Amino acid sequence: MLLTLGTFGCALLMLSGLAQAGEMIANEFHRDPYGQISATGDVHLQSKDFTITAQSLTMDLDTKTGRMQDATVRFDSGYVFSGSTLERFDLNNFRGENIIYTTCPDDEMAWRVIAGSATLDREGGTFIARDAWFEFGGVPVLYTPRWENALSRRSGFLVPQLSQSSSHGVAIKVPFFWDAAPNWDMTFSPEFMSLRGTMADVEWRHRSVVGSEAIQMQSIFDRVTQTQRSRIQSDMSWAFSPALDASVHIDAVDDGLFISDFPRRGDNEALSFLTSSAGANWRFGSDSATLSTRYQQVLGGGSDKATLQVMPRLQTRNYFSLGESENLKVDHQSTLFQRELGVSGLRVGLRPSWSLPWSMQQGAIQAEWSVLGQYVDYQSKQFTETHSSYGAMASSLQVSTAFERISEDKQWRHAITPVIRFDVSQAEDQSDMPSYDSSLVPLNFSNILQGSRYSGWDRFERMRKVSFLIHSSLQTKQGLEASRTILQGQVGLVWDGLLQSVDTALPASTRSVSNLLAEVAWMPHEALRVASGGQHDPDRSAWIESHANVHWRGDLQQFFDMSWQKTDASYDVAAETIAVSGRAAMNQRWSAQASSQYDRYRKRLLNATVGFNYEHPCWRLTSEAFKTFQVGTNNRLTDIGVRFLLAFEGLGSFGDK
Repeated sequence: MLLTLGTFGCALLMLSGLAQAGEMIANEFHRDPYGQISATGDVHLQSKDFTITAQSLTMDLDTKTGRMQDATVRFDSGYVFSGSTLERFDLNNFRGENIIYTTCPDDEMAWRVIAGSATLDREGGTFIARDAWFEFGGVPVLYTPRWENALSRRSGFLVPQLSQSSSHGVAIKVPFFWDAAPNWDMTFSPEFMSLRGTMADVEWRHRSVVGSEAIQMQSIFDRVTQTQRSRIQSDMSWAFSPALDASVHIDAVDDGLFISDFPRRGDNEALSFLTSSAGANWRFGSDSATLSTRYQQVLGGGSDKATLQVMPRLQTRNYFSLGESENLKVDHQSTLFQRELGVSGLRVGLRPSWSLPWSMQQGAIQAEWSVLGQYVDYQSKQFTETHSSYGAMASSLQVSTAFERISEDKQWRHAITPVIRFDVSQAEDQSDMPSYDSSLVPLNFSNILQGSRYSGWDRFERMRKVSFLIHSSLQTKQGLEASRTILQGQVGLVWDGLLQSVDTALPASTRSVSNLLAEVAWMPHEALRVASGGQHDPDRSAWIESHANVHWRGDLQQFFDMSWQKTDASYDVAAETIAVSGRAAMNQRWSAQASSQYDRYRKRLLNATVGFNYEHPCWRLTSEAFKTFQVGTNNRLTDIGVRFLLAFEGLGSFGDK
């Protein structure tokens, strides 16, 4: 302990007897022979994780106990505990009279708990007050003879959640959190819905040095269907070593309409399937292996009997270096497909590929020659067991070069990069092969330079085609600022001189020249992007796929996004949708947000929301009205309702999360 006199007549006391070394400043200090310290006049005690200000203070350096008058304790975690009299029993426990508790800063006192007496237990993580008022905006709004809230993670009831919708009616959820151990806990969240009944909801979470597990189960006796309905979800992952990890993801329901009737926030109600999967991954350098399984469940009330399940699948990938730049890659996949109705069986595939890249003119010209082989063997069963196989060979040459021009003042740069790719292949007829998971993906910018456009392993294109792609960009640079792209675009098309199909069920194209792909984006400002693109069919002189998007972002998390997409049935499933979303800030604290999605093809509003937010340093309010198109067991075409969330920093939240 060190006592010195400051230049303004204040005494400075360095304390080493606390849990952490501290510093105390006061007008006067006194120490008796028994180790008691007394300080008066503008006392200020600074410790590692809290600060005490008081008019007077007495402290026992041996027991770490003390008593303070007109004192305030500010903890680094955010909460403030003040009173006319405060007693400190040890390093973690305080008790006082005429108490004020809050998490608000002094100049933003939005809410506080005022109590006749209270205790604050940092180790137990509780604040307990007697004869307490909750005051909001300077107005007492709630009185209770006993008030208790958690300062940290601990067992107890959480703040109720409230919502209303035309599908569920008034819904009230009362969660209970069980802090079973430092590494695992559970939340029990029964939810009463006036139109549907009571939903039991249990979530279990666990974390260890190798990973984490979370399992959630929901169940309800639905008043509308008069049946018991359930859902189970899990998200588990483990990393046993840098080379080995595993995961299990489950999402299963006992009827296909559960999600449309009881969606959770974040659910995609447009999904046709729910997918559960499990897998283990091994990596050694560039080589890898994966053992996985996948189960799919039909949504919307359909049967799962014809749904293809992966039970299980083994994938491996190995790289072999053949020289300074030559590489041999070998992909392997063995999959056991199962289903009650339709073809099922074992598929084994092997796909070796070799590539040789090179460059010229100091990298201005890039080229790569590749050779690929694919062999797939089937042991299939529908009514009888059959054996079949096919093989394919392909070779490609891709060449790209970059042209650029920079203005004399070095403020503008224009670049054009043309790419040409030649693909040839020989493939056996695959009409009699099962088709488990392969389809011909429509031409787009993502696959224009990839060769065979079939997904999966069941089909491989016969090719004699040339693909063209040209990318252009315009950039500007002012002074020492980083360069910025103002305009960029790309066009592409494919010429096919073979026009042969590998499957009689899939007729070959009758046109040698594909649709013209085009895309352009304009960025007049770093916060604004306007883009459009699509595919033009020269035979029909029409755009069979087109899309456009406008995106703006500003400060205070403001944004506006509008997108439009139209697809003709000759390209993919006929559709036309418009989506709009945005967030506007009225000031530093108030903001409004809205979103909508409209199906012009079916002349149907899919969903719409509008709401507002208020953000305060120690509380926030969110309110939202919504309308969602759905077809569920309640025979409603739309679900209309409101959600709100009122959250107090350090206390909890009330409403719908």
